Amino acid sequence: MSNPFRSALLLASAFLIIDEVNAQNVRLNLFTGYTYQDRFQTLGSINGFNEGRIADGQHYGGSIEFDVRPNKAIELLYQQQSTEGFLRSSFSEIGPYDVTMHYLMLGGLGRLPFSDVVSGYGGINIGAGWSTGSANATKFAWGGKLGLQVNISEVVGIKMGAQILSPVQSLGGGLFFGTGGASAGVSAFSTIYQFAWTGGLCFTLPRQGGSSGPSPAPRR
Repeated sequence: MSNPFRSALLLASAFLIIDEVNAQNVRLNLFTGYTYQDRFQTLGSINGFNEGRIADGQHYGGSIEFDVRPNKAIELLYQQQSTEGFLRSSFSEIGPYDVTMHYLMLGGLGRLPFSDVVSGYGGINIGAGWSTGSANATKFAWGGKLGLQVNISEVVGIKMGAQILSPVQSLGGGLFFGTGGASAGVSAFSTIYQFAWTGGLCFTLPRQGGSSGPSPAPRR
């Protein structure tokens, strides 16, 4: 079984376990945003090229949040960015290589209500980050986020925030693309830090036994 599918299976299993939690609400988030480029040093010189670059571009994705306590939730997230990779030396740059970055993450999310309409949120995620395109690789990844949610009704809200996602080099390597594409056996690797602005819609779906609004009055 390939690493992306193994990671997806593990997180899907976690999803099924989370679903058994007596959560108050479930939130569905659909988002898009802008990810900045990242330049990084390779481990050693590859044909004179000792630096890599992942270009900037639009990302999109979705997540599901399960409330487990007041203002505390568990989140399952997927994000994708279609972009380009380059190799650099002191005098030149080669590329582009087709690179699509994928993240499948599980983590905790905390909320800080400022009013009935506006609340802050922040969280940390761990999971898998992998690339497809000119070359493929899968690595452990971590991420973090901070932002604001503005509720325009009991069901629909708008989220705006900043995030970082990173495949971790120290736990087994980095993300790869080669000097000759997939056919060449030479590749450069290093840790990537992807900073981004993101925003989208949040839909609150009350669970059985929970409610997004005030509890109904008891019958007499």
